[in-house]
Amino acid sequence: MKKVVLMTLMLSIGSLLVNAQDVQNSRRISQSTSIARTVGTTEITIVYHSPTAQGRKIFGGIVPFDFVVDGKEYAWRAGSNQRTTIEFQHNVKINKQKISAGKYGLVVLVNELEWTFVFSSNTSWGAFQYTPENDVLRVPVETEKKPHQVWLSYRFVDPQIEAANIELRWADTSAKFTVEVDVTSNIISDLNKKESKSTSDFRILAIENLRKDPEAVEMALDYLDSAMAKIDSVEERLQPYEKFSTNILKADLLIQKGEVREGENLKKLTIENSQGFAMYYYGLNTLMVKGDKKEAYRLLSNNIKSNPDQWQGYLAMGEYYLKDGNQKKVVENFKKSFELAPDNWKNYARYLYLQNKLVLE
Repeated sequence: MKKVVLMTLMLSIGSLLVNAQDVQNSRRISQSTSIARTVGTTEITIVYHSPTAQGRKIFGGIVPFDFVVDGKEYAWRAGSNQRTTIEFQHNVKINKQKISAGKYGLVVLVNELEWTFVFSSNTSWGAFQYTPENDVLRVPVETEKKPHQVWLSYRFVDPQIEAANIELRWADTSAKFTVEVDVTSNIISDLNKKESKSTSDFRILAIENLRKDPEAVEMALDYLDSAMAKIDSVEERLQPYEKFSTNILKADLLIQKGEVREGENLKKLTIENSQGFAMYYYGLNTLMVKGDKKEAYRLLSNNIKSNPDQWQGYLAMGEYYLKDGNQKKVVENFKKSFELAPDNWKNYARYLYLQNKLVLE
């Protein structure tokens, strides 16, 4: 009888242990996390599990320094559970070193003063299968001491227009590397891959190729001709803007090329036929990007004389005076813009008028 009771008790305890293990597996302490950021036009995504320090000694403890046994490097998975992965939409540079677009397993070789981030073609579970043969790139970085942080985290820090730092931080230590992108090359590459290109696509190809090579005028003009050839496929309400933007750029390129008369005639005709937001953007671009205050004023004031009932003209002039610091003129022009604005723009124009009226008063 005692044997039966003992056997029953052991089976019950075994069952409880199995069930407890199942519960533990379904309640992982390390939290699955992902972060993503678009740097320039390039999306970067990191997927990882975030462990907690739980009062343990982390670096030099559960994550050993210089973990090499019999010549074999044992990497840290830079998280927990599944291997951390990092994915780049385009080719990038990491600490000035090139790496192709794609998804990589991310592991770290840990030293007390320096870590080496390893970007591996192997994205399998954990880091136990790590072998240097799958290394795509190694990036050594110095570590920094930081206030204690319980949960491991990755963050994008110090963002710039075409770069950002990625920081790995846990316990009292952090390390980061820089990712740089080439926005112009990526835009050109993405558009060239498109089988069917729009008017806007061709115009952007002209602009970005000129940005990459200011001497590529003939190529840009060819793209602009292709843009105009597709104009009938553009939604009718957007055609005036597309025509204006394409012809203004073409006019400037013709002048640059030496075909001055043709370029100036095209620009004059394009401006005379302009309407709505086309002149708004062109005039303010002349002011804010090119820094030509006198020409911007001439363009915007002539636009109002030619189109006295277009609310966007007064909106643009209000923006001009904001830049100029003349608050009274700002309010006058925003008020006129509000009075002429159609119903779907009325609230926006009213807000600008009333906000700047309060500033004036």
